[in-house]
Amino acid sequence: MPFNINFYQDQILTGGATSTPLGPLPRLLYVRDGEVALNGRDLRAGESAAASDGCEVAGRAEWSQVWRWEVDLPNSPHTLLAGDDVLTIHRMSRLITTLDLVRGSEWLFRLDQITSRAGHISDPHTHPGPGIRCLLRGTFNIEQHGERYRGGVPGEPWWESGDDEVVFWGSQTMEASFLRGMVLPTSHAGSATGTRRTDDPNRRRANWTLHTDELFTVPSEDR
Repeated sequence: MPFNINFYQDQILTGGATSTPLGPLPRLLYVRDGEVALNGRDLRAGESAAASDGCEVAGRAEWSQVWRWEVDLPNSPHTLLAGDDVLTIHRMSRLITTLDLVRGSEWLFRLDQITSRAGHISDPHTHPGPGIRCLLRGTFNIEQHGERYRGGVPGEPWWESGDDEVVFWGSQTMEASFLRGMVLPTSHAGSATGTRRTDDPNRRRANWTLHTDELFTVPSEDR
């Protein structure tokens, strides 16, 4: 069954709130700036949560930005926030073609973070599932089959299929950090991903931080 990973950037002003909740979907959120209440729970900048049962957001700062990843059918309308002093920008959608998301099957929706030191160049590597990345700080370059990304700045997303071998590098003077919203087999819950071409034990790797692992079941019918 074909499904998309969709990536949105929401903006909310103080007092702004959703007038209509977003419906149930596999969904991960990260507060990039400011502070929001997500389903009544306060989240500050740098914090994340899953909201797969539905999503209501309210602003708790002068201006807040939330990055939002969702898994949905490719022909579904975009899930844009509705209400006063809220705004959604749809940044990217990509079709999952490397995993077979059959009805009723269980998968892992992950939000994690990679931070690489200044001057770091990754080994060629693959991942067990696809995802949309978004740069947090620094600048970034990747090379992979079918998707090239050069000189990215914070807030810009890109796609990695998982199967295609990729190499990334940042600048010589500043570390680079990015978030990944990925769909993975459930066997990877709690553990890092990435299969490298080299097994050099002295090779330094980028730092990995797990934000949220959310198990989800592919729905038995369309919404």
